Amino acid sequence: MFQDEAIITVTGGTGGNGCVSWRREKFIPLGGPDGGDGGRGGNIYFQADGNTDTLSDYRSTKNFKAEHGSAGAKKNQHGKAGNDLLLIVPPGTQIREGNKILADLTKQGDEALIVTGGRGGFGNTHFKGATRQRPDFAEKGEPGATKSLTLELKLVADVGIIGYPSVGKSTLISTISESKPKIGDYPFTTLVPNLGVVQVDDRSYVVCDVPGLIEGASEGKGLGIRFLKHVERCRVLLHLLDLSRAMVDGKIDASLLIKDYNAIRHELETFAPELMKKKEVVVLSKSDLIADSLDDVVSELHAAGINVFISMSAATHENIDNVLRELMKIVITEKEADAPKETADDEETPVLRPQVTDERMGSYKIATDEDGTIRVTGKRLEQLVVMTEFNSIGAVLRFQDIVEKIGLKKALKKARKDEDTKVFIGKIDVSEHI
Repeated sequence: MFQDEAIITVTGGTGGNGCVSWRREKFIPLGGPDGGDGGRGGNIYFQADGNTDTLSDYRSTKNFKAEHGSAGAKKNQHGKAGNDLLLIVPPGTQIREGNKILADLTKQGDEALIVTGGRGGFGNTHFKGATRQRPDFAEKGEPGATKSLTLELKLVADVGIIGYPSVGKSTLISTISESKPKIGDYPFTTLVPNLGVVQVDDRSYVVCDVPGLIEGASEGKGLGIRFLKHVERCRVLLHLLDLSRAMVDGKIDASLLIKDYNAIRHELETFAPELMKKKEVVVLSKSDLIADSLDDVVSELHAAGINVFISMSAATHENIDNVLRELMKIVITEKEADAPKETADDEETPVLRPQVTDERMGSYKIATDEDGTIRVTGKRLEQLVVMTEFNSIGAVLRFQDIVEKIGLKKALKKARKDEDTKVFIGKIDVSEHI
């Protein structure tokens, strides 16, 4: 089943806990701590694979989790890292978190790291020192990040075939490529976009027929906006005007073709104004049904600002080659325009490297809720809290030392009304430890 949207939840693996262990060997009475670190949790990657063309794999399964890291062990043995999770999507898939685009995987093999696994906790070996010679605590593994993602497939095609239902889009794509869509003489036969590869001499390009375009499609009528998004990635639009729709008493009424053309263009503009800037080739389809000359019809369309390239028939192959070659010329031109420009060897591109402060332990913010609760946020500080084992006296003392060194204890003393005021760092209540 074709599916071009999915909402899923992904969670990175939790890091393994650090180990509390002591070296115990004959003739070495003061072996000291030898607890190893936990392994990191698995990351989650997305990769574009041309062997799939739908998001149906994400229709029933909605939650994906990477493997957790293993705990550290004695003799300074490091825990095994959790295996990364690779999720496969079709080329053209956009990955969003809310309104933020995290990745846009347009080509075969494109890959993106979307969720990172948690850091493995340090074993007690890490905490030995001149003032702490017998650390009896280790860090817990950091939980992996969780994200709610929207996957949206926008088919990657060079040419998008647009027009009213039953104007001959599916017939054309089956004629010029190996694509075999269902074809019938009634609206909405095409319930999914069809992709096909067109060969012109020694070059090729990808075409896509876009179903569901009627008046009001951009507002959700008919098949609505479900397939309009597939037009966005096309380099050129092939707009088919169906001569049979304009047949009145055995003659072509050009005003009906003009009405159809303007209606489809209005839907494109309403959905995304930038679509109006795309190159467009207008073709009169089903010319085999018309015995009379079309010169007068073409003249009326030109007078209305509609530049008809040619008339054609997918059934008899009339002028098909001319249309394909015209599209190829435009596709090549558009690809060349999109190609990255080469810069001179001596021309250096300035690289701005803003100072990153949110990774430091001392980078935090303090806010007070209406009920007086104090909330502290800071990436590194929140990581410290979730990895601290507050049931261990040694771990609590380490936490308190860090809080004092970064100035947080002093800042909280000013912010708190009294000792009963609740203090949260991230989502964890640390009131009794500060």
